[in-house]
Amino acid sequence: MLRLSRFILVLGLIFSAASLSGCYYLRSEPVPEVSNYDLGLPKLRALAASLPGDRPTEVRMALVGTASLPGAMMMAGKSWDAIEMTHLAFQLLRPDGSFVVIDAAQDREAHEASPGSQPFDDAQWADLLRALGEAEQVVITHEHGDHLGGVARYPNPEKLIGRVRLNEAQLANADALDAVEMPDVLREGLEPIVYEDAIAIAPGIVLKSAPGHTPGNQMVFVTLANGREFLFVGDTVWNGDAISELRYRPRFITDWIIGENRETAIHQLRALRDLVDSGEGVHLVIAHDARSHVDPDLKSGFVFVRP
Repeated sequence: MLRLSRFILVLGLIFSAASLSGCYYLRSEPVPEVSNYDLGLPKLRALAASLPGDRPTEVRMALVGTASLPGAMMMAGKSWDAIEMTHLAFQLLRPDGSFVVIDAAQDREAHEASPGSQPFDDAQWADLLRALGEAEQVVITHEHGDHLGGVARYPNPEKLIGRVRLNEAQLANADALDAVEMPDVLREGLEPIVYEDAIAIAPGIVLKSAPGHTPGNQMVFVTLANGREFLFVGDTVWNGDAISELRYRPRFITDWIIGENRETAIHQLRALRDLVDSGEGVHLVIAHDARSHVDPDLKSGFVFVRP
């Protein structure tokens, strides 16, 4: 999620005090009955099976920190009660100990400067930095600081060349890269992943284009060796209630703060709801919602089994 300034938090509280829940920029709006965003699950499954080699055997997560925001700033029409948000990264571990990392969280300084920040885990942050330097690939769901910050703050950024793989739109988003102070060596040295709709980057791991929240927003579809399927949705939604209640972010956030393509993103919300309703059994992993991190195949703590 885009880091919000303390000014925005104060402004949100002013709205709350003024009881402006019916305001155009705060109220909920209907979500389309039919999505124009094609998630394309059969294609994702085919791509996941298209590359030879071992699929990941488990998903690990490094919970770097937590924070909270008023619900009404996360989902239009929600109450102003605080909702917890997690900040973390994921590790897709293969049988030989090699792995792919999804997202890179943010450092302590950025975390503590964010509204509603709560304890930061230095040990988990250290494990994440180690993982970035040892991963076969690092992919980012989107180009906001709390997902890209670990890459920008890596102490030896030249070591990440060949490991970090940003898509074309992510690498071209100069404003976002400026915001996280992305080192020039990475801006100039990274070769973008170029694809239109979806692409397999490793056995069982597929990137799915989903521009809207940011120009380079993408989801990551993963099929484990045991057949379990996961869809890492990043910040396509911030909380699972957005899917179950069909509530998107308020215009106050999308129009004034993030600058989203709101219409496109709302259609993606509908597509996620349709996937849940389909009963296909794909487990949605929402970056900032700890409830979506509870699964037998999703375990706490990165592991390093290679010497």
